[in-house]
This record gives sequence, structure tokens and C-alpha cells, in this order.
Amino acid sequence: MNKPIDRNYFKKKNNPRSKKGPRFTKCCGQDKDLDNLNVNYSEDWKLIENHIERHLREYTKHISVTPVSCEQCGIFLEYVTEIDIDKTLGFYEKAD
Repeated sequence: MNKPIDRNYFKKKNNPRSKKGPRFTKCCGQDKDLDNLNVNYSEDWKLIENHIERHLREYTKHISVTPVSCEQCGIFLEYVTEIDIDKTLGFYEKAD
């Protein structure tokens, strides 16, 4: 009985016929069992938009944020941020 309980334990418990371990998408290599955001779903897109809006308000030196997703399945992968170098350099020059 003294065994660690991990995600695979619950995957097996919830779906006894599933294969052991994670299953990955062929297009982008993401674990199918994770609850990933997907840009094709309106609720997920709203979460992504809200995050970007909060981020741009908080970090005024950031010009834009690009949500990167798999072009085939729509799984959200990462955010890429464009930073205003002139504002950033000005900040560090004033700090000296």
C-alpha cells in the first residue's frame, strides 16, 4: 500500500482501459490528459484575452502579447511579449 499516488493513478482509476502514461498529440506533442487551454473554445479565448489585458496594464513597457497556439488543434502553447526597448533603457539609465 505504501506507494506514491500520482496523476497516472487517477487516470487509470477514472478510465481503467486507458494506456498507462500520458498520451501526446501528434501535431504539437502536448499531453492529451492535461486540461490545456484551446484558442478554438470561446471560454478559453476569453481567459487568454483577460490575461493579456491584465498583463499589458501591469507592464506598461510591454507593447503587445501574442498568444501562440498549435495551428492544427488549437492548444495554447505560450505567450510571446514585445517589449519597448526605449522605455526599458530609459528606466535603467535613470536608475544609475
